[in-house]
Amino acid sequence: MTNNSDSILVVTQYFPPETGASQTRWDELSKRWSEDVSVTVLTSAPDYPEGEIYEGYDNAWLRYENRGDVDVFYTKTITSPSGNLLRRSLKFVWFMLVSMVVGLRYTSPSVVVGTSPQPLTGVSAWVIARVKRATFVFEVRDLWPESILAVSDFDNKIVIWLLERTVELLYHRADHLIVVSQAFIESIVSCGVDGSKIAFHPNGIDLDFYQVDGGDSPVVDEMDDEFTISYVGTIGRAHGLVVALEAAPELEDIRFVLVGDGAEREELEERAGDLENVVFTGRRPKEEVPSILDMSDIALVHLKSRDVFETVIPSKLLESMAAELPVILGGQGEAGRILTEANAGIVIEPGNSDELVVAAERLRNNPQERQDLAISGREYVAEHFNWETIAEEYLTTITESGKSGSS
Repeated sequence: MTNNSDSILVVTQYFPPETGASQTRWDELSKRWSEDVSVTVLTSAPDYPEGEIYEGYDNAWLRYENRGDVDVFYTKTITSPSGNLLRRSLKFVWFMLVSMVVGLRYTSPSVVVGTSPQPLTGVSAWVIARVKRATFVFEVRDLWPESILAVSDFDNKIVIWLLERTVELLYHRADHLIVVSQAFIESIVSCGVDGSKIAFHPNGIDLDFYQVDGGDSPVVDEMDDEFTISYVGTIGRAHGLVVALEAAPELEDIRFVLVGDGAEREELEERAGDLENVVFTGRRPKEEVPSILDMSDIALVHLKSRDVFETVIPSKLLESMAAELPVILGGQGEAGRILTEANAGIVIEPGNSDELVVAAERLRNNPQERQDLAISGREYVAEHFNWETIAEEYLTTITESGKSGSS
C-alpha cells in the first residue's frame, strides 16, 4: 500500500497529445498512479515528430494543464523535426535546463522519475530529487549512446564519451533503475551497477482500447476490401521501412499502409514513386489506431539489424498482438523471442525483402493460420503485458522499497 503523502514527479521529454511509445507509456502509468498518489508530469511543448507545435498549444514559457487527476507542466521547447540531429540535441539540453528550473520552483515531490530517451531528463530529475531530498528513479527505455549511434553517422568522440559518462553517473546515482527490457540488465550491470536496484517494468497494453469493430478513420475508408499489411508508428531511421517498398512489387495484390511520420517518411514516399500498393497516411490520432489495425490483415513491425535493437521490445509489436493481428517481425533478440514464445507471427531477417514476400504470401494464403496466430498473440499480451499489473508493481517498487542508491 502506498503512503498518502507520496508525490511523484515524472520528467519526460515526450507526453500526450503527442503519440508514440514514450507518450503512451506515461499516459497509461500516470493516470493509474494518480488514483493512489499525487502525480505531476513535467514535459515540453508538444512538437514530435514534425517539429511543429500541436494545434491548441503554444510554445509558451510554461503552460499548466490538468489531464484527469494528473498535473502537467508543458515548458517552452526548441522545436525540432526528428531528423535534425543538431536541433534535437539543442532541444534535449534545453529541456534538461528548463525542466530543472521548473521542477525546483513549482514541485515538491517525494519521488522523481526521469525517463529516457533522451537521457538528459535523468540529469534534471537527479538534481531535482537531491535538492528536494526525494527518491531518484531513472528509467531506461533505450541504451545510450548505443541507440543514437545505431541510427546515425554521429562520430564525435568527445560527445560520445560525455554521454557514456553521464549515463553511467545516472545508473550509479539512481535509487532505483527501471528497465523496459530484461535484455538491458546485463549492459547496465557491466558498468558496475548493483543489480539489486534494477527492476523490470515493461510497456503494457490497454486491451479494451484495441477491442473495436470497424471504426471511423479516413485511413479505414481507403482500405476497401484489399488484403492489407499495415505499419503503424514512427517512420524513422531505426525502422528500415525501405524493406516494404522493396517487397511491394512482388506483392501487387497486397496493399502496404504505412501510418505515421518521422525522419524517413518523405524520402521513402518519394522512393515509392508509382507503387500503387504502397500508401503513406501521415500521422494519425491515437484514437484511430485500433480501427486501422482492426481493418488490417497483417501487422508489420520492423527494426534495422543493429545489436542494440536486439534488446528492445517495440510497443507496436504489443499493440498489434492486442489488436488480434498476426505479425511479421523484422527483428531479432528480445522482440523475436516474445513473438515466437507467443506463437503470434513470423520472424524474418531485418531488411530481407525476399523473406517478407514469402511470409506475406504464406499468411495471405492461410486464413486459419492468421486467425490462430492472432488469437495466441492477444492471449499472450493479456497475460504478460497488462497495464494494470505493470502500473501497480512499478508504483510499489518506487514508493515502498525505500532508497537504495547513492546521492
